[in-house]
Amino acid sequence: MREDAQNAWLQELPRPLTGLAWGNAALFDPQTAAALRLAPGDEVELTLGGRSVLAASWPVAGQAPGCVTLPLGSGRQAAGAVGTGRGFDANLLRPSDGAWTAPGLIVRRTGARADLVATAAPHRVDEAGAVPRLRPGEGFAPIARGASLHPDWPYEGRAWGMAIDVDACIGCNACALACQAENNVPVVGPQELARGRGMHWLRVDRYDQPSAAGPAASFQPVPCMQCEKAPCEPVCPVNATVHDNEGLNVMVHARCVGTRTCSNNCPYKVRRFNWNDHRPALDTPRRNPEVPLRPRGVMEKCTYCSHRIAAARTQAKIEGRALRDGEVETACQRACPTQAITFGDLNAAGSAVAAKRHDARSYALLGDLGTRPRTTYLAQRVPRDTA
Repeated sequence: MREDAQNAWLQELPRPLTGLAWGNAALFDPQTAAALRLAPGDEVELTLGGRSVLAASWPVAGQAPGCVTLPLGSGRQAAGAVGTGRGFDANLLRPSDGAWTAPGLIVRRTGARADLVATAAPHRVDEAGAVPRLRPGEGFAPIARGASLHPDWPYEGRAWGMAIDVDACIGCNACALACQAENNVPVVGPQELARGRGMHWLRVDRYDQPSAAGPAASFQPVPCMQCEKAPCEPVCPVNATVHDNEGLNVMVHARCVGTRTCSNNCPYKVRRFNWNDHRPALDTPRRNPEVPLRPRGVMEKCTYCSHRIAAARTQAKIEGRALRDGEVETACQRACPTQAITFGDLNAAGSAVAAKRHDARSYALLGDLGTRPRTTYLAQRVPRDTA
């Protein structure tokens, strides 16, 4: 029995291309699905070589026309309370020679609907140019500090910021899983996740980019933007979401009464409401003792791993020196296999994050709203041969 089937973190992690969790589906291209009159979640019977299996259908842009992709690893019958019965077992159709492809698949609609948990689409910033692409020689104007009715915050010391290179992001979701493990973010289970009550502090949005060779997927990690002009702050009736002197938008959980007005006012939809008390389930060896558990009925969100910032600051003070550039690494940054995430002090001369903030590819997500996010992005590059 594979360990990953029993890992609730992995079961609840949205799949990069589909956004599905707690199961799998047979993947069709949209044209083939339309020809077969299949809507997302319709149950189909797949038959190959006299063997059949029931599966849910799911259209995916970029899938090869006339082909069906069957993810392996699900549908286990003895994987504990977490992994048993999640999705269907595609190995039942796989040829005995272990081939990865096989012709002659028969697809039949059963008329039933399958229980699928889709997580990504409801929160996506769905607009043209959400993940911009630049041709060689193109660039953006420097990110402007637009006018605001609220007074500016003075950041005479450190000003923490993050830059995410979407050209390097492969959508693997390692950042989301690392954030969950680091910050004791609870697993809510398939029923609560299907109701939109997932607790992930970081999500990875997928966008389909048209190209001459066919649709290409672009991925954009979206943590809390740590806005300097945070829309969540002025609407909180108990002053539970506030700014600190280094520009972090922090949560005072002892004040929060769960009105959720901050989430309603957040244009990025990165705040999560703790509907249930998950602390008993998190009291396990996997719990990070450096991060306190939040009670039921409060808002949660990305903190830029403030406990790591505090630990590095303390160590530097003990050694009688200043913080070094790159000394503070967030959990998502450390886990990223392509080093797409850079974190550091925007006020530090020569810091890596400040250099990327001033890169010609730098842009702010929904920057026209005037939120002045501390998290910014580097746009994708269009390859020269396709420019």
